[in-house]
Amino acid sequence: MKTILYFVWSCVLLSVAGSVTAADSCVVRKMEIERLPDLTIPRAGHAVFCAGGEWVVAGGHTNGFVPTPTAEYFKDGKWHTMQMMYNHDFGFSVVMKNGKVLLGGGCNEPIGIGQTFLAEIYDPATHSFEGFSSMEKKRTNASGLELDSGRVVIAGNWYHKDAIEIFDGKNRFTYVKDVSEERSTPTIFRISDDDALIIGNYDTKGDILASVVADRLKGDTLHIPLLAEWHPLLFMRHRDDETFIGDESKGQYTYLLPVCNKNGQVSIMKVENGVFSLLPTDGPVPMRSQWEDIFYTSAIVVDRKAGRGYLYGLSHNFQAEPNTPHRHYVLAIDYARASQGRGAPLTLYYTDSLSYYPEHSPVLTEDGNLLFAGGLYSGRNGNFAPSSEVWVFHVGTPIGAKAGGISAWWWALLAVLLSLACALLIIYIRKEKHPQECQIAETESTNNNNELLERIRELMVSRKLYTNNKLKVSDVAALLTTNSRYVSDCINSSEGCTFIQFVNRYRVEHAKRLMRDNPEIKNITVCLESGFSNLQSFIRIFKQATGQTPSEWKSNL
Repeated sequence: MKTILYFVWSCVLLSVAGSVTAADSCVVRKMEIERLPDLTIPRAGHAVFCAGGEWVVAGGHTNGFVPTPTAEYFKDGKWHTMQMMYNHDFGFSVVMKNGKVLLGGGCNEPIGIGQTFLAEIYDPATHSFEGFSSMEKKRTNASGLELDSGRVVIAGNWYHKDAIEIFDGKNRFTYVKDVSEERSTPTIFRISDDDALIIGNYDTKGDILASVVADRLKGDTLHIPLLAEWHPLLFMRHRDDETFIGDESKGQYTYLLPVCNKNGQVSIMKVENGVFSLLPTDGPVPMRSQWEDIFYTSAIVVDRKAGRGYLYGLSHNFQAEPNTPHRHYVLAIDYARASQGRGAPLTLYYTDSLSYYPEHSPVLTEDGNLLFAGGLYSGRNGNFAPSSEVWVFHVGTPIGAKAGGISAWWWALLAVLLSLACALLIIYIRKEKHPQECQIAETESTNNNNELLERIRELMVSRKLYTNNKLKVSDVAALLTTNSRYVSDCINSSEGCTFIQFVNRYRVEHAKRLMRDNPEIKNITVCLESGFSNLQSFIRIFKQATGQTPSEWKSNL
């Protein structure tokens, strides 16, 4: 007991001393967030970019998972709606050097089905869209990157054959060649003024692509040994030009890319003229805040003026617990301050919990902050009821990086820790006065926990509650005529895990049974029948539990 009190008091002293650190020397700061006026149309699967000095959202789908051929631009404090030629739900966008924007591909039916050949150009000067041609390959979840010549490299697909093609910058698409490995939402890097590499971490059916091969626009494929240990970590749609930190005038084509090893540790990879290496940082990328594990999801959006890159993430359980608000995180990488013998400083920003999460990488604003527009709500039927919210995360201005003194947040933390210390002291005194009564109470509590846990387990098995992807702790509590806190505390103390982790154990075992009994079953079918909310969550949680992806596990049967 004295050790516990000493630990609590040490925490109090540390909180007064200054900033909390995560993973060695990474400073942790609360991030100021600002909500802008909502979009006129809720949307997901859309593109977000800055063109002509204005923020623009284009295409995607709206309520009911129905594609919308509309766009909006932000001016004079409000959003203005525009009519597009096509919807481009899960399509791609490329902001070109001439100021116009190429948009292409996407699903050709509601609820995310199919692919299209369709392409159009957005002109921010006239706020107009022009449909002018069709691509060589119909595509969904593709990527594009402009070369120095103004031509655009396009690759990637979803449930359809992949290949590389070129847009000439005017009105024509030309097939180049098939790829050696088919990818969904790949990453494209320039390696010279007229050549590019293509890599990815998902195949066209959403399975993890454990690959060391990069396709090349010109020439043969390349073998990248470092990718055997560190694979790309990109879950959101993104634009590869926003990850560029090089200098074309000097022939330096350098990009930053988030990567992850088999232990789940994230690092920053630098790709310079086709050479892959890890960017030195002054400490490991923090994988946990003081509250929870962090799940990084975006590309690294670069502020070249500030010499900083930003990697977005949120609570690790955001998909497994869709009805619960979650904190958002932004890792700032000061890559310009990295030098020989010194790594790039890291800063981890966080927000309070929000019932919102984006599905696109952030867009850099003129003042160095991060914009998110549209996306999904927690617990509101996902793609069938997307969000119209627009948020700015302040990481580039003083409002988002206040330093010095003790903030109101730290005073609140200090008060909580002092209260905890007092409560533990009272418990200690009471146990000293009535040791026998306390021992009896603890024994009764243990017996009650064991009984409740058996009831929870029996309910899980008999009713297969875990197959409900929206299952909440309150649902179980209602069936057992008890309260949610008792159920949650029982699982935590008896099983050493959260409620959702407990449920996911059943889901993983059910998935194994399905694959064992039906070797030809598709991953998406296993995912849905086992109670996972989506394929990405299923693959991640299954691999955490077994050390293998579902496809790898099936291949070893």
